[in-house]
Amino acid sequence: MPDQPQYSPRAEALMAALIAVAALGGAGWLGWYIGWPETFDPGDVDVVNPISAMIVGLLAAAVWFAVKATRLLLRHRAFGSAVLELDPPGHLRLGGAFSGRLKVQKPIAATAPYRLVLTCMDVHEVEAEGRLKTVNFPVWSEERSLPAERDATQGLEFRFTLPGLVGLDPVPSGIVPGLTQAYRSTVHVPGMRQVVASNVPPVGRFWTLIVTAPTSGPGFRAEVVVPLAPPRHKGRLP
Repeated sequence: MPDQPQYSPRAEALMAALIAVAALGGAGWLGWYIGWPETFDPGDVDVVNPISAMIVGLLAAAVWFAVKATRLLLRHRAFGSAVLELDPPGHLRLGGAFSGRLKVQKPIAATAPYRLVLTCMDVHEVEAEGRLKTVNFPVWSEERSLPAERDATQGLEFRFTLPGLVGLDPVPSGIVPGLTQAYRSTVHVPGMRQVVASNVPPVGRFWTLIVTAPTSGPGFRAEVVVPLAPPRHKGRLP
């Protein structure tokens, strides 16, 4: 039986704290190297070292990730970790039902209904500033809700009916035989996620289940990557 997907705010908090420390260390090293902040004079553009902007950016990043780490630690202290228990066959398969429950380590005093969102994300390679980078685009999403009185320690149940198709199957190599003309267009409305229209298959795909609920303290949020059906092997294995 495959391992059950888990979500731990503490693990995310540790990663955010490490990034904050790295950003602060980078800012400190650059400041020592150019003699900052003595060399930083925003009133005189002729004496402002371009590295000063990098230092300010690194300091801002350090503060942002430190705040994020603190919030995640508070969330872990309030709710603990969460585990995703799936009904048979224990993974997601297109065209069928997907059901299970998210069990949370500690009770949640939700002040409004729970919101459960299942989303399929396609991973595309896009060119930016002369180099390729991967960007995740949502291609299918559906939402469920549960009453705030539901006991999260016993499990927040869900059931989704999945579509039979969500787009072109991923091609990890990015090489599509016979494709003579490729197009890809993206739309990004401020405050919303990017969406993509393309005849080029993604290089990867994954599904996430996000469960949220407001509380009187730190809001509850858990995000887990859903296990997929194992690939089918063509022909006989030796």
